[in-house]
Amino acid sequence: MKRIHCIVEGQTELSVFKNILSPYILSKTGSYISFSTLKYTGGGITNYSKLFIELRNHLRDKEKILTTFFDYYGILESHNFPNYQEAKQRQSSPTKGVELIEQGIKDDLRNKGIEVKNFIPYIQLHEFEALLFSSIKGFHLFNNPSIVEDISRIITRYDNPEDINDSPHTAPSKRIIAIFEKYGLKYEKIIDGNSIATKIGIEPLMEKCPRFRNWIHLLINKILENS
Repeated sequence: MKRIHCIVEGQTELSVFKNILSPYILSKTGSYISFSTLKYTGGGITNYSKLFIELRNHLRDKEKILTTFFDYYGILESHNFPNYQEAKQRQSSPTKGVELIEQGIKDDLRNKGIEVKNFIPYIQLHEFEALLFSSIKGFHLFNNPSIVEDISRIITRYDNPEDINDSPHTAPSKRIIAIFEKYGLKYEKIIDGNSIATKIGIEPLMEKCPRFRNWIHLLINKILENS
C-alpha cells in the first residue's frame, strides 16, 4: 500500500485531520494517511532550514507521497522561507503569496537534488481557524446564542472563509478568541478547534474553502495515480 504522510504545524491540526481527513482519504483511495507535527519547534512554524531537514528525510523514500499543512499567517521573515520577500512584502495578493512560498519550497528542494514528484506542499490561507468559518454548525456546541450570532455575522460577510484577513486583530483565530472572551469564555485551540471542525465535517469545509478543497483533490489524485 502506498505510504502517504502529512506534516502539520501543531496538535490541533494533528487531531482534526486524524478525525476528518484520514477517513475521507481512506474512503476515496483505500489508502491510509499518517500525520506528524513539526519537529524542532516550541510551537507554531519552525525555521525553514529545520523544516528542510524533515522534508528531505521523508522524501528519501521515493515511494512516499508527502504533503504539508502550515499556516501562512505564522510564517515570518525570521523563518527564512524561500520566496518570503516576494510573497509577503512585494505581493499584494495573499493567495499569490501562498503559492509563491509553496513553489519556493518545492524549487529549493529540487535545486538541492531532492526528488519532488511525490511532494505536495500546502500552506493554509491564512490559518487553520479560517476553515472553522465554513459553517455555524460547529459553534452551536457551546450553547451560547450570542457566540453563534457573532460568528454568523462574520460568516455572512465572506463567501470564502480563506479570505478572512491576517492582521494581528482580525485573523480568523483572533476573531474567535475575541468573541469567546466577550462572553467570558476561552477558546482552547486544540480542544475547541478539533470539536468545531469535527462537528462541521470535512465536506462543508471543502465546499466553502477552495484552496483547501484543491489541496485534498490534488492529494487524492496523486494517491490514485501512484496506486
